[in-house]
Amino acid sequence: MSPSPLLAPGRFLLERVLAEQCLGALRDRGRRGAEMFIALTAAVEDPGVVRFRRALVPRQTCHATPKGLLVTIEGDALFELNRDCYEHGELLAGQIHAHPDRAYHSGADDALALLRLPGALSIVVPNFAAGPLAPARWSVHRLGADGTWCPIPPTTRLELT
Repeated sequence: MSPSPLLAPGRFLLERVLAEQCLGALRDRGRRGAEMFIALTAAVEDPGVVRFRRALVPRQTCHATPKGLLVTIEGDALFELNRDCYEHGELLAGQIHAHPDRAYHSGADDALALLRLPGALSIVVPNFAAGPLAPARWSVHRLGADGTWCPIPPTTRLELT
């Protein structure tokens, strides 16, 4: 099996307009007390750069549990996402969602992640994405080759363009 094309890049580029669209959708859902996941498609521009291209919202269900909110996405919705990426020559390279309070990558985020391609990014935004675009407040994790989500190292950058 060949290594993931997302493991080498050190720069992930996210257009401000795309980021604002995602935050707007997260805010709208958050106003109703629910979380949602948004998939980010991308292309590897060269060995060191991934550019996010589109935001896709798969069919999903938000559950309120005694321990908090939980989002589930069924297998057929994941298949549809992957097919769409394949048809557009893109990869599922990122996911973004918001928590009702602080930004952190929870155990549920680890276990139920939308993405399984090593090198992909998971972005968690605090306070249901309320307020201005502020990436410094986000929790950004990267999926390692071993399948573990870890905070991005200093050698990896998520840049707004």
